[in-house]
Amino acid sequence: MTLSARELVMNISEDISLPDTVVRVNHMVNTPLYSAADIGDTISSDHDLTARLLRIANSPFFDFPSHINSVHRAVAVIGNRELRDLLLATCAIDVFDKLPNELVSMETFWRHSLRCGVIARALARHLHKPNVERYFTAGLLHDIGSLLINHQLPDQAKQILKQSSHHRQRRYIIEQEELGFSHADVGGELLRLWGLPDYLIVSVEHHHSPNLAQRHQQDAAIAHIANYLSNTLRSNIGENMEASVGLDIEALHTANLSPEDLQSILRDSDQVFNETLEIMVYDQVA
Repeated sequence: MTLSARELVMNISEDISLPDTVVRVNHMVNTPLYSAADIGDTISSDHDLTARLLRIANSPFFDFPSHINSVHRAVAVIGNRELRDLLLATCAIDVFDKLPNELVSMETFWRHSLRCGVIARALARHLHKPNVERYFTAGLLHDIGSLLINHQLPDQAKQILKQSSHHRQRRYIIEQEELGFSHADVGGELLRLWGLPDYLIVSVEHHHSPNLAQRHQQDAAIAHIANYLSNTLRSNIGENMEASVGLDIEALHTANLSPEDLQSILRDSDQVFNETLEIMVYDQVA
């Protein structure tokens, strides 16, 4: 019997649930009845989450001029939805590091994912987008579907990785041929199960195919470009973007970006990535 992407997610749903605090905060952000103070109280009740959040708030990731010494202050300065998106991103690392995975190095996986998130955030800031944390979260979570495929279908995943390496073919294309869905589809179904915002679902589902997104197309385009850049040396980014393997040139037009923009954004994101890596990844995977 052939599984669908949704069935694969549902088969393991109990093992990949978000922490109760994050579930409550997500609900509160989506419900007008709750204030910023209510959200701050809920987060503060979780001491581990509070400590992690304050480390992030006081890191170069935000580069605030003054020290953030409480969750309530973080909520006020960062914003409800932005903070919710950050909580989702950092807690997802915990969720997936509990799943056995012998096919990939989790450190390598999260380094790539974090770099994608940092670049997506930098792209959004360059474009003067509101709530740039949504782009960071989409970038960080863009490949989580591959972890579920590796865990649930290890033999098939191993063959797909081998075939991708041997034929130098994009993994998601082989997944679609062999499984009937890709890791992007699985990631989208997981975020849907978690009840996350539509813009995150679309960004993850269409990070390889932004032109197919029916809504939030610019979000998907930014996730796509960030994923491309996180796999590309800066010296390879030039005027001939049409020849760039793995880049949908239409995504650049959708996002209103040029090759020169990408060079500058990569330079700016390097320092933030290096200084944020330990807080966002090494603290969790250690």
